[in-house]
Amino acid sequence: MKKIVQRTKGFEKTFLKLQKKWRNKFIKQLDLFLDDEFHPLLRTHELQGERKGEWSFSVAHDIRAIYRKKIVNDRTIIVFTFVDIGSHSKVY
Repeated sequence: MKKIVQRTKGFEKTFLKLQKKWRNKFIKQLDLFLDDEFHPLLRTHELQGERKGEWSFSVAHDIRAIYRKKIVNDRTIIVFTFVDIGSHSKVY
């Protein structure tokens, strides 16, 4: 199965505002995420309410990455589009 990662302009803007340690932690967690989207350390879950249809995983203590996923070509390709990142209170 092929996995494609995309980032929105909004994600990029917010990502660059994070402290360097959180940006580096995201990159490490992204590797884990791509290996196993539902690894227990990530605490991946689907969102509700206004963010219904989006998913979240834990980058660090209070930092969350928000993404959408799209499955194409009969599950041979998964596209993960990261739309937001930041503290729990900012992204929810």
